[in-house]
Amino acid sequence: MADSFVGSGPLVTVYVPCRNYGRFLCQAVESVQRQLYANWEMIIFDEASDDDTLEIAESLRRADPRRIRLVHNVQPRGLQWIANRALETANGKYLVRLDADDWLDESALLVMVAKLESDDKLGLVYGNYYYTDADGQILGVERGYDINAEEQSGQLPPHGACTMVRARALKAVGGYSEDINAQDGWELWFKLRRRVKAANLDTPVFYYRQHSTSLSRNSQRLLAARSKILSRLCDTLEGSYKPSCLAVIGARESYPDFPGVPYHEVDGQSLLERAILSATGATRVTDTVVTSDSERVLTFAEQLERDGRVPPHRRQLRQTVAVESAVPLREILSEAAAGHRGVYDSAPDCLAFLSIHAFNRRAEHVDKALSVLRLTECDSVVSVHQEREPVFTHGQQGLRLLNPGRLDELSYVRERLYRFNGAILALWHEVIGMGSLLGENIAYIEMSGKDSIQLKADAVSAFSL
Repeated sequence: MADSFVGSGPLVTVYVPCRNYGRFLCQAVESVQRQLYANWEMIIFDEASDDDTLEIAESLRRADPRRIRLVHNVQPRGLQWIANRALETANGKYLVRLDADDWLDESALLVMVAKLESDDKLGLVYGNYYYTDADGQILGVERGYDINAEEQSGQLPPHGACTMVRARALKAVGGYSEDINAQDGWELWFKLRRRVKAANLDTPVFYYRQHSTSLSRNSQRLLAARSKILSRLCDTLEGSYKPSCLAVIGARESYPDFPGVPYHEVDGQSLLERAILSATGATRVTDTVVTSDSERVLTFAEQLERDGRVPPHRRQLRQTVAVESAVPLREILSEAAAGHRGVYDSAPDCLAFLSIHAFNRRAEHVDKALSVLRLTECDSVVSVHQEREPVFTHGQQGLRLLNPGRLDELSYVRERLYRFNGAILALWHEVIGMGSLLGENIAYIEMSGKDSIQLKADAVSAFSL
């Protein structure tokens, strides 16, 4: 065990959530006990574990009762509940979450405390981390972006674990939302990023274990939690003025290899019906228009409304008739915005273009895109699917691998590649007149592989950016 040579300084509270990770818990706790910075306390939360977690945690507490406390939950309460209880009972000036299956580098507390103490305006600090396999063998190093120089959109929050937070700053924003049981790092980041300064350290501070039961492998759960967090945070921005948003559903009737597109059914609903429902069901959409160069398509949309299959919406015959498969999206949006002005005497504040081919897109995805558009203040938001297979480009000596971490099933931040899935493009109205339809600052929402599926002929590009 390393000798702690810093015995004074502000107290740090390390809290350790644990559910059925008894096999890892000792290593996590011992990594704190080996810290070069000695002024810490620990709270272990046993989340109604079915394994030997409680017995191991109790033995660790008995061995170091002055610094270690144990909370046993008879039923799982969730990560955010634990975070709030830790915040409520912590004696420390600073707070750190250490997951029971991870462990700290021996200098972690020392370097993070030193950084926070160097600037009273800093509210949180975080470092890089090692990826390890289930047995603790190092697989690679995650090196994050410099948030003050390289990444300022706010869409790359620090890892929720092993980020050191000034407890007072976290209390000032009301802690965590306990009805959301994942992605606490996202909530923390968006709550604090405009209130306090943040800093990242270009050194690894913890070991992030990859194994089959890791929460990080449940991507659907993480994306759902992220949507809820973003929507709630956007609600806090609401004032007397509510930005208007026009949902634009572009519906061409046929393509050379795909006739009758809007009428094609999936699970008893036509593609056009599903698109209209995803727009009209979004709480941040204030107006929906189906635009097409086919009167038959618009008649079909009108019939869907008459039959009560979709809510009321507007329909607009597009003046620009495409002679090829690609339709200029800028013209579609411009005509739709002009139609909105004709009805409401004003242009919409923002627009969301929804392709009818993305049949698994839902209203929550549309709301998420519009929330991100407001929270990040970017020019546009695109829906994407993260590429999880190795991707190559041409290099000097043949193909060059763009994301080598994928060979080890790792998703390094700097190697992540995103593919536009065609489901949603949200943008501020003023961006339509810019040189690029996406503007200069592009944000994104990530959708799962299933939700990103599009129904169209492989050779057809439905719309041209």
